Amino acid sequence: MRTTKRASVWPVGLVGKLRYETPILKNGKVHSFFTAWKPERPFAMDMAGFAVNIKLLFEFPEAKFLSRVKRGYLESAFLDQLTSRSELEPKADNCTKVGKMKVCRTLLFPLELSTATKMSQLSLMDSRPVLKSE
Repeated sequence: MRTTKRASVWPVGLVGKLRYETPILKNGKVHSFFTAWKPERPFAMDMAGFAVNIKLLFEFPEAKFLSRVKRGYLESAFLDQLTSRSELEPKADNCTKVGKMKVCRTLLFPLELSTATKMSQLSLMDSRPVLKSE
């Protein structure tokens, strides 16, 4: 996180009823997101999956977490005020390691492997990134 110039992203473990969620890269840039819930969101990631450089908040002093946004769009609404998807800086060895940043959600619930099965049936798992452990 210390090397974040603007906004950086990485995989998060145990989130969204999946084992992990992660940005999907194409040519070193964030192309889309591997997530089970609302993948059409502009920044379809968990709050634990990004950091912004404090200088960015001084550059955009009006940026804030909006209290009235559609459910699941808090991260997208915030990041949309500060950056674009193409400017995101992938961390954790180009988003290939969950263990690199040691980020997992603290709110635990039974992992629903049926979610991954449903995604597989819809061909949403074909581009699923394979993550390595440290």
